[in-house]
Order: sequence, then C-alpha cells, then structure tokens
Amino acid sequence: MSDLGHSSRPAPSESLDEVAEALLRSIAGAGRGCVLLWLAAPTALLDHARGSSVPPSGRGRAKATAKTMLSGLATTRGSSLTTVDGVLFAHEGANPAATLEPVIEALSHTHHAGPTKRSVRPSVAALATGTLDLRHARAAFERELTLPAPAALERALQSAVRARARATTALDSLMPRLVVVASQHSTSSRAFIHAARERSIPTAYLPHAPAADTYQYRDLPTDFAGLRGPREVDFYRSLGARRDAAVVGNPQAWIEAPTVLDPDAAVIFAPRPQPPEQLRAQVAEVDAAAPRVVVSPHPRMRGRAMYEGLWPSHWEVHDGWTMELLQRGHPCVIQMSSGVAWEAMAHGVPVIELASTPATAPLYLVIREPYAQVCSSALDLGEAVARARLAAADAPSRDRLVSWAREWCAATGAEAVAAAVAWIDECLATSPAGSPLLDHWASPRSAA
Repeated sequence: MSDLGHSSRPAPSESLDEVAEALLRSIAGAGRGCVLLWLAAPTALLDHARGSSVPPSGRGRAKATAKTMLSGLATTRGSSLTTVDGVLFAHEGANPAATLEPVIEALSHTHHAGPTKRSVRPSVAALATGTLDLRHARAAFERELTLPAPAALERALQSAVRARARATTALDSLMPRLVVVASQHSTSSRAFIHAARERSIPTAYLPHAPAADTYQYRDLPTDFAGLRGPREVDFYRSLGARRDAAVVGNPQAWIEAPTVLDPDAAVIFAPRPQPPEQLRAQVAEVDAAAPRVVVSPHPRMRGRAMYEGLWPSHWEVHDGWTMELLQRGHPCVIQMSSGVAWEAMAHGVPVIELASTPATAPLYLVIREPYAQVCSSALDLGEAVARARLAAADAPSRDRLVSWAREWCAATGAEAVAAAVAWIDECLATSPAGSPLLDHWASPRSAA
C-alpha cells in the first residue's frame, strides 16, 4: 500500500497543480537550492494534498532549521541501508522494506556475500550548507508562486537537507557499484538517486506499490527500473520514458488465492493514512453498508491514537498484513485509491472504490471499471457490497479479476524475487545510459 498525492479535500490555500507548476519553474531556474526542490517536490505535493497547515513564521522556520541540524546528526534518521557485494539498498517504511528484504536475502545467497547493515552520520558542514541552500530554494519557489511557501514544502525542504547530507556521506564512504531504491518519490530515496548521479553510480528502482497517475509516480529518475507488469511499462512509455523498463513483478507479495470466497462473511475495509475527519466519514459509510467489518489499517496508522478511536466497537481490527485476510475467503475489499486493491484482485477478491468528494478517478491505474466497482456517491456503497457478495461466489468473475491483476503484475513471490535478483545482476553488467529513464522534475546535474 502507499499513500498518494491527491486528497478528497482541497489544498488549504493554493491548489495542488499551482504548487506543482511553481516547483517545476523554480527547479528549471537551476539556481542554488534547485536540488533541494527536486528532492522535496513529490513529498511536498503529497502532504499539501492532505491539507497542510498555514505557512510557518520566520521564527518557526528558524526553529525548524535548528531542529534539522540536530536531528540530521542522528544515524537513525532516513533510509535503512544494507549492502550486498557492492549493491546498496536504501529504503524507508514498511512496504519498501517488505519489497526489498526478500531480494536482499536472495541476492546475498546468490552472490555468497552476507548482507551488511550500514549506519552513517552526516557532517555538520554538509548540514550547514544544506540550510543555506534551503533559503535559496524557498526564495526561488516564492518568486514563482508569489506567496509564502506552504507548510508542506517547508517540511519537505527541511527533510531534504538531512536526506542529502546523509546520502552524500553514505555514498562517499560506501562507494557502491549500484544503488537500489523502492521509491522514486520519497525525499530520502531521491537524495540517494541524485547523489549517485553526481558520482556516476548507477541507480535502480524496484517499486513498493502499483503505479499511479499522480505527481508522485510520474517519473522514473533512475538508470534502471524493474516494474511490476507490462501495463506499467506502457504507462511510463506514454509519459515519455526514454527507454523501456524491465518487468520484474512484486517480490513483496505471496499470492495464495482461496479456492472459494464466503459471500456472507465480513467485508474488509482497508483505509490508508488520511486526516481523521475524512476517515470518520468513510467509517460511517462502510458501517451503514456492511455492519460486519474487518478493518485492516495501513501500517503507518497502527499504534496511533488518532486512528484507533475511529473504529466501531463491533468491528474486528486486523493488525497484520491485509494479504493475510485476503487468503481467508472474505467476499470483498472496500478502500479508496489504495495499493491493496491490486492485492485483492490478485486473490480474486472483488474490490470497491469509495466515492471521493469532489469526485475524482481512482489514483491507482489498476482500479478501473469493470474490474473494480467505483462508487460515485456514498449512497452507492450498499448496492456495491451486495453486488460484490454475488461476484464473490462467481468463479468466472474471480478469474477475470486475477487476469486483470496479472496484466499489472506479472510475477509474485519466489518467481518475482528470482526475477529481481537476475535484473539486479543485469543492471550491474550494463553501463548506465547517462540519463534517467524519465525525470518529470528535470533534476539538475550538479548540486550548485
């Protein structure tokens, strides 16, 4: 699962598209600070779409910068780093970890080289330079938008300062032959991508979630990409990718589709991290349409009081992976633009997309009619659940879901892990083309 860059409520002041266009123009200006803007852009847009707070004051910015300097020196901040025979894996978050960890283990076995956890501490000088660059980045953006930088951008820029200092230190000390990331849009991963490009170290992207038509997924700024299925390759080709990516599959998923589904069992509700007021409305809709519910919160929602109080007392709460529930025969999954939709389809489990306000198309490309029921309003949900229960008992309907899912993800489990290892070996043996597959944000070549 992954949390994407559009929200059902509008951005607090300027629109998402306005902020995105201002970022593109300020990065294209190629002045000091443009690298930080390139690193921060996708995360800033993701948080802006969620509804960020008002821009911080001058004093608030100064406090944030001081905190950046202090927290940047902590070795635990940012990506987890693991090396295997000259390959550096950099990732953060539960889903990226679940994607890369089986590949790390398999590559270690194949290369007869144990994985080594790495820890780096960025220099004070690198952090200090970053804070100066941040001022230039903020000023460049504000010249384009003619408004104060949104709070989401300020936070992302502060994160970019830490991420770049850490990435440059890591690459200078570890000197890998290849850098593998599981996100092309997280600030930390982008820092490694950019730092590697500066040092002529090839980079490879193995996605932790299905492709989506959002600002977070519209580029492949790496030398190589091992995507999940042929339709994802077609999507990036349609966006103007210079070269076709490889098809690897999803090493994270171990599909064990149940032989039959129980139409009368509880439905699965798989929410993703959104503001509590939005989730509260979704919970009310789901509870009205299907009183028996198993809620499977996104990993980033677990253990957080702001979410735990949202679930009705008569609901069952599942604290493990949603994949486990999909193997138990539940009749459908209710979600809103979540990567769990693909997981459900791969198991032959009907999918329902909750209505958004204002109405927008589902963000993940795999969520499309007739393979998913897309509700146009909350009033449609009860009927959608009833139809899903019927489809759950219909073998041809389930087979169509599985076939559609395979077009987006060609392999899973051990097959995908083996394909990922073979792809990494191919990346190691192939000279990088000297330019990324697709860079929507037009990254500068230097850190000036």
